[in-house]
Amino acid sequence: MSTHSHMNIETFFTIDMPYRERMEIRRTVFKGGAGPRVAVVAGVHGDELEGLYVCHCLSAWLDELLRTSPHGLLGSVELYPAVNTLGLDTLTRGLPVFDTDLNRAFPGSSAGPLPDRLAAALMQELSGASLVVDIHASNIYLREIPQVRINQEFESRLVPIARNMNLDLIWLHGAATVLETTVAHSLNNSGTPCLVAEMGVGMRITPEYCTQLVAGILAVWKELGVLAPEVTVPATPHVPLIADDSNVHYLNAQTSGMFIATADHWTDVRRGELLGTIVSPFRGDILSDVRSPVDGILFTLREYPLVYEGSLMARVMARTGGEL
Repeated sequence: MSTHSHMNIETFFTIDMPYRERMEIRRTVFKGGAGPRVAVVAGVHGDELEGLYVCHCLSAWLDELLRTSPHGLLGSVELYPAVNTLGLDTLTRGLPVFDTDLNRAFPGSSAGPLPDRLAAALMQELSGASLVVDIHASNIYLREIPQVRINQEFESRLVPIARNMNLDLIWLHGAATVLETTVAHSLNNSGTPCLVAEMGVGMRITPEYCTQLVAGILAVWKELGVLAPEVTVPATPHVPLIADDSNVHYLNAQTSGMFIATADHWTDVRRGELLGTIVSPFRGDILSDVRSPVDGILFTLREYPLVYEGSLMARVMARTGGEL
């Protein structure tokens, strides 16, 4: 269905449901000139909402641009805000009924079960785009700063783009830690560049993080020639730090209990500095201190206080990592 002359909401995947219902998954398309085609994907996990708000913000910005400067969009933009509609409806990470993580079903198959068919349809639609941004949030347990995660296999192609995304961190993952069945890996492996943006916390929206990412996406679109040179985009003051598997330290709980943070998220910390304590809800004693193992930056912090032995509570990037 069409809402404005320059914006269309289209159904790109549909399938019959068991009881006289039909599932439709839609995208918003802005068409300008014959320039590059770009896309933003969100809602692959049903408990991650940050990307839905980013799509709203981008849609509002593009709508205003095309009303005031009809020739400002040189290419085309596709927004896929709610890929896992069933998961979003039920606030579950995976696809209900199938108990499947959709981001483990790529590149998919048009003849397989629902997760595989949806993955195959999305791959077909995104193939050949100049850039895809796949937006994720953290889970309900951890809060993440705005970051781009990149498989080292695609580092040379993606890092120059990621540097201009206005995010705080670029995290380079070794090939052994990357799942090849994700939408990002499948797209990059097939020649379509895809950046994974992650930020915030599950089941919540962090507006300031979303605004930060929107500015970065618009800046990159302008560099790619999707937006005209005269179009004014928001400032992008954030310069990313570089993390990789060698300079990221994981802090796991030594015992079960309640984690009470004493350090602020996204701050400099010193080696041995107290980041929080694990306390007992039954007694008045402290079960364990949580201290930074290095001088660095606290970029992941536990959001949900109950922990079991081994639960991840924080990640610290050592300062020796520097920038690329």
